[in-house]
Amino acid sequence: MKACILIRVRPGHHRRVAEKITTLPEVSEAFSVMGTADVVVRVEVKDLKAMTDLGTKIGNLQDVVTTETLIAAET
Repeated sequence: MKACILIRVRPGHHRRVAEKITTLPEVSEAFSVMGTADVVVRVEVKDLKAMTDLGTKIGNLQDVVTTETLIAAET
């Protein structure tokens, strides 16, 4: 299961959050962006439970304000 996670962070913390997230094994890429999100993360997990667990883990990171997970309709 593939997805993108859009993350809003506290001002000035986008680089640190992106660097921290790239250490997670499910993450293939994380980068800062300009727009309503501050960081975009590309992930791949085995099932919906793993996606939920990953989203919770990312949402609980220091300086993360909100997350939105966009699950791929097709792989």
